[in-house]
Amino acid sequence: MGVDLDPSGVRMATCGSDNRIRIWAMRPVLSEVAEQDPAVPKQLAVLCDALTPINAIRFAPSGQLLAAGTDDAEGLVYELREGRGSAVFGSGESANIENWRLRIKLRGHASNVLDVAWAPDSRRLATCSVDNKVKVWDTTNGHCLRTLEGHVGHVKGVAWDPFDFFLASQGDREAIVWRLEDGSAVATIRAPFEKAPIVSFGLRPGWSPDGQTLALPNGYDKGMHTVPLIKRNSWMPGEFCLVGHKGPVTAIRYNPHLYTPAAKPGAPPPTPDDEPAGSIITAGSTDKTFSIWSPCAGDEPLVVGRGFFGGMVNDVAWSADGRVMVVAAYDGSVATAMFADGELGKRVPQAEVDALLAQLYGDPALRAGAAGRDGGGGMGLGLGGRGAHSGLAAAPELMALEARARAEVEREERLNSRLRADGAAAAVGLAGAGGAPAGAAAAGAAGLRPPLGVASAGLARAAMPPPASAPARVPLAATQNGVGPAGRGGGIGSNSPAKAGAGGARGGPAGTSGRDADHPPAKRIAVQPVGGGGAAAAGARAGAAAGAPAAAGAAAGGGGGQAGGQAGGGGGFAAAAAAVLVPVEAVHAHFSFLIHAQPGSAGEGQVELQALNTARDARGRPAGELLCLEGGQRRWGDSVQGAVVALAGSNRLAAAATSNGDLMVYSAAGRRLFPPIRLGWPASFLTAAPGSSLLLALLTDGSLKLWDFGAGECLLESSVAPLLLPPGAGVPGLAGAAAAGALPPALKVTAVRITASGAPLVVLSNAHAYVHHGGLRTWVRVADDAFPASAFTTNLTSSATGELSKLQAAVAQRRHPADVLGTSGIHAARPAVAARSEQALLEHNLASAAALQSPAEWRLWLITYVRRLAADEDESRLRDLISELLGPLRWTPATHAAAAAAGGSRGGGANASASASAAAAASGGSWEPALGSSVAGGRWAPVVLGFDKRRLLREVVLKEVARNRSYQQLVAEVLEQLKQVDAAAAAAAAAQQPHLRGQADGVNAPAGDAAVPPAGAASCQPMVMG
Repeated sequence: MGVDLDPSGVRMATCGSDNRIRIWAMRPVLSEVAEQDPAVPKQLAVLCDALTPINAIRFAPSGQLLAAGTDDAEGLVYELREGRGSAVFGSGESANIENWRLRIKLRGHASNVLDVAWAPDSRRLATCSVDNKVKVWDTTNGHCLRTLEGHVGHVKGVAWDPFDFFLASQGDREAIVWRLEDGSAVATIRAPFEKAPIVSFGLRPGWSPDGQTLALPNGYDKGMHTVPLIKRNSWMPGEFCLVGHKGPVTAIRYNPHLYTPAAKPGAPPPTPDDEPAGSIITAGSTDKTFSIWSPCAGDEPLVVGRGFFGGMVNDVAWSADGRVMVVAAYDGSVATAMFADGELGKRVPQAEVDALLAQLYGDPALRAGAAGRDGGGGMGLGLGGRGAHSGLAAAPELMALEARARAEVEREERLNSRLRADGAAAAVGLAGAGGAPAGAAAAGAAGLRPPLGVASAGLARAAMPPPASAPARVPLAATQNGVGPAGRGGGIGSNSPAKAGAGGARGGPAGTSGRDADHPPAKRIAVQPVGGGGAAAAGARAGAAAGAPAAAGAAAGGGGGQAGGQAGGGGGFAAAAAAVLVPVEAVHAHFSFLIHAQPGSAGEGQVELQALNTARDARGRPAGELLCLEGGQRRWGDSVQGAVVALAGSNRLAAAATSNGDLMVYSAAGRRLFPPIRLGWPASFLTAAPGSSLLLALLTDGSLKLWDFGAGECLLESSVAPLLLPPGAGVPGLAGAAAAGALPPALKVTAVRITASGAPLVVLSNAHAYVHHGGLRTWVRVADDAFPASAFTTNLTSSATGELSKLQAAVAQRRHPADVLGTSGIHAARPAVAARSEQALLEHNLASAAALQSPAEWRLWLITYVRRLAADEDESRLRDLISELLGPLRWTPATHAAAAAAGGSRGGGANASASASAAAAASGGSWEPALGSSVAGGRWAPVVLGFDKRRLLREVVLKEVARNRSYQQLVAEVLEQLKQVDAAAAAAAAAQQPHLRGQADGVNAPAGDAAVPPAGAASCQPMVMG
């Protein structure tokens, strides 16, 4: 049904009616020697997440993502992750070599998804369906950005403009070109398809690599099957078409390069000025053939492929170098064609292609900066708006207007230059005649008239990078870690610019610290601490290259790193560089963040925060611009000092962190709630809790801060440095192993967010997740790989509903098959070890759910844990758990915590425990609370995570224990204790009534009633069982 080649040319993906996606290695396909070598893998992975046939498949331009459309009305997005793949249980397939994992499912269509197309930024994806709709998605979070409606029948194909202005979709009777900026239909093309037969379930339109031609399959004109070629901006059919196939054309794919036709035999070679250059296009048809055309070479095809297939051609793909073509057919076969140099023509050099695109769309430097075709993010703003196309001309006709404006700017600059020269000469003459000092006269002459072209030139060239010959410099007031050019990624919905693929070395060149008025600043700012000269800059690079473990050691070890930096001549600069634990990977020219409407709120619109880092202030320093859009319309904007490195927001506030180490906080209407908050270090991660005023920032030095801006207070200050230390750090026996490289690689922070309970959650590159425990004032690990072979662990993220289960599923996806097999072998040989491992996992999950304050998951794991203890007849642990839920039998202030604090209090501590113990001793009570997350300040709390403990004991725990008849005596004892509790509660309630009546009548209550227990309390005697 579908085929595609990834941009690297290393792998090929196919899909079909077997409900599977197969990833193949291209090396055996291209080399007969590799094909016959059994050591060379042929199939790299099989993806079995679909339950219905898969109709289309496409690699993202970044090569790290893969999208597919299924008959189950879903779009699937896969991600290539590090490590080796594993076998899919029950699939019957061998273990995967590559680790492709389902990243997200796109649900929203009502019927079969027939085609998919990626945007140039590798973030947005277009899908079309039998439900007559086209949807544009944000693949970072699965939100539908826009639904395009206008087709009168099934939408069978979709193609994304390579320059991100338009989106083309095709149905049975029409093709529509949509403007991405506002979702409007630019053109509806019907003429070529009015009499076309409806024979294909999927169509594959395509754009030429220069974006000037849209090729549409399934054309029909005067009894002939055609491929209409639609010219950009005119959108008129009938000007040119490809004719020759005996059946409807179903698939179109352009070669990604431009070629000049090969000289025909006997014809004189053309001169360079007369050489026509054009694109190569492949067409596949229901007549079981494919053809390759070069429209600039004539009206005859270059190649016609017959006899390869027993069914219609469904899809075509070209390799990134333009030398390999693959064709997939309905009979389940894929044909490969390889072309030698010159067979398709002479490839146009890239310099000439850039010149051509500059004539069509503007300066190539502007195009590269705006389009972000390597993942820079320029085209990633929403659906492609004005900000996204600031460096591109939408049509060639606009180039004349730009040239006219540029000529005006240059003319004004020449006039200003002459005025300044005349003023300087006059000043020199006055100085020689004894007038005003030369410096003052020159200044006055320069100030006679401001340069006329400053404002317009600044607007016209805002997106222009500095001249390539100008050496980059580091701003004097820059703060922490050096940042290289932007890499791939950066997307909607991410809390900061994307973290993958940061190109270039971190930090600026040695000796570039300080401000240099003779050189313009670098376009990509170098974020470094304020400090000395060249030696300091070199130290910064060395510190960044050392990795997170060395940085974490320096942060945890104190002044050792600082002393070393001073000895090296860098002052405190080396210590500051070594303290960079969570570096900002890239500063993007454009990126954005979506704030989604809360459930139950009016409307379903989305608010989008955009950051533009292309501007500079009057002194040449980086400056950022913030825009807030609602429904595509500008809501508010602001300018900030320094480049914006992270964005976050909720329906109550918006926040932006800058490279200068500042934090800007705004209300929903764009009002500055605080002056710039000085953090000192830029924020690598910034996240806001939905529907609240909580904001969490993780700075590059590893410090973490949680604020409640509604109350104007800081709730938490901590650090992730302990989380980034390698295993065995500080242990002499393991320190040598770490130095020898025997330990795992350095850990990195991959995600930071606020849990539903308002606690910070940090996820590392090994998928381990940590939540901050407020009561213990430390980090607790709620998800790790300590139980690789447990039956209670799943790697199906789609089946995970709770916060804990999702975190553990992410860890399970990274399990190595060797760990699973090795642990399973140990458990099979030693059943006692297996049983204790299962108990440990259940205890871990129960405590982790309490730490995450996830009530539904905590109750689920409590039931599972009780069942396990009852089945294993582990009476000791069972009695300990029952004692914790039952609590003391009589209420006193020393034994009971306030009910309000019982639902997961973060308070308590040593002082509270000591005072409670003293109170218990003074009252003669001997009850000692069981250790656990529900104990607050050493006193028993009757409620945990909103559940009444005794009700849980009566209705859940005892019911599960009673299944094992060997525990009949235990169940009877507990029921008897509960009866005493109920009787004591009834007596306490009756004793409380006179006390309340006395207060209502103005009579002082008796002194003995000062410690009347609340309803549900019982005696303070410890529970005795057995």
